[in-house]
Amino acid sequence: MPNPLPSSATSWPAPELPRGRIFPTQLALAADLLARIDREGLPADRSLQRELAGQRKMGKRDRERVRELVLFVLRQRQVIDWLLADMPPAMAARVGVAIWLAGRLDAVLGDAAGLPPQQVEQMETAASRPFAELPPAVRYNLSPENEAHWRALDPADPESLAHALDERAPVDLHANPRRQTSDELQDQLARDGIGTMPIAGLPHGLRLDHPARLTQLPAFLEGGFEVQDAGSQWVVRIVAPQPGERVLDLCAGAGGKTLGMLDETRGRARVTACDLHGKRLERLRQRAERHGDHDVALRALDATEPLPADLTGFDRVLIDAPCSGSGTWRRHPELRWASIDWAGLATTQRRLLTQGAAATRPGGQLVYATCSLWRAENEEIVADFLAAHPDWHPEPPATGQLPEDARDGPFARLRPDRHRCDGFFIACLRAPA
Repeated sequence: MPNPLPSSATSWPAPELPRGRIFPTQLALAADLLARIDREGLPADRSLQRELAGQRKMGKRDRERVRELVLFVLRQRQVIDWLLADMPPAMAARVGVAIWLAGRLDAVLGDAAGLPPQQVEQMETAASRPFAELPPAVRYNLSPENEAHWRALDPADPESLAHALDERAPVDLHANPRRQTSDELQDQLARDGIGTMPIAGLPHGLRLDHPARLTQLPAFLEGGFEVQDAGSQWVVRIVAPQPGERVLDLCAGAGGKTLGMLDETRGRARVTACDLHGKRLERLRQRAERHGDHDVALRALDATEPLPADLTGFDRVLIDAPCSGSGTWRRHPELRWASIDWAGLATTQRRLLTQGAAATRPGGQLVYATCSLWRAENEEIVADFLAAHPDWHPEPPATGQLPEDARDGPFARLRPDRHRCDGFFIACLRAPA
């Protein structure tokens, strides 16, 4: 079943599959994984790691083909469904279209995918149309809800942003300056055969030349670095904690930003980390001990409710709010298609800001951040807070705290296409003195 794409469609996306034959069992495994990710709301990266590690009879290239097919379908689902037209979008058929776009579909794989020859002919006709002529929602792989948010965002250079969100994210490291300098870490990793490059503007940031296994390296086990996206490192730079200050990380999660804030002060800030989930805080405790921080105060609590009386008077408060995660689509493409309670999420974000403000001392700083692109989770939430707290005011980040072109009025916005990091929105709010 040959299917060379016409020259007018050379810009159509295609998965980068390792050489070698693709077998129906690989197609079936990819389709099964996609169905489970979609049905159970599983994170794709962890699901792939766990499932492929158990495929001991499958060769390395075979596992990489399955991985690439799953991620490609998650990233390009609207394009694939447009090609399928009126055909029910079964996961096996979606995987088959991905293989077809790579020019690797034969009669056996077409049958396994449920793609009859007449369907393939229709796809060939559809793909003769230049990719740039497809509707933006299809080219950008937006669900109807995300298409509405995209239109509200109305981003400059939309093609550039959409393309960046389809790419594979780099692996970034945050060097622990209390163990060694980033130059020293770079040399140590080079001796282990891992190439890195500095990240401009981030004195503790390194980016891997190629993905590599890290968690068994001596530098990692000794607390020499954490895996942390450059965007998260920029958030820490904007918080800019100072030695001796009391700092509250209200939605700490596994604590990457908590450790980053300690690093910024060489461990001389008094940091309290809170999260709704005790298991996350336990992971943070383990990370902190490996990092060399044994005195981080950990509190499991619901930060949308009034905080305990002792959680007040903080010099700086960081709210890395739960959000849709649209800025992390490169790492978590399954979030493109997640079902989200937008009203409930907005309520959570507003309540977190209210409690964060109550915990901030007079004249202190409250930083609200999300890894979302959407205004409904960012500017609109902050506007509601400022309307309810007219004595507070936004304060643009200081020079050197973020890339100059990341300023967006009084706020900051990091984009994967411009800043090579996850998408982030950051608002610095100053409490009345």
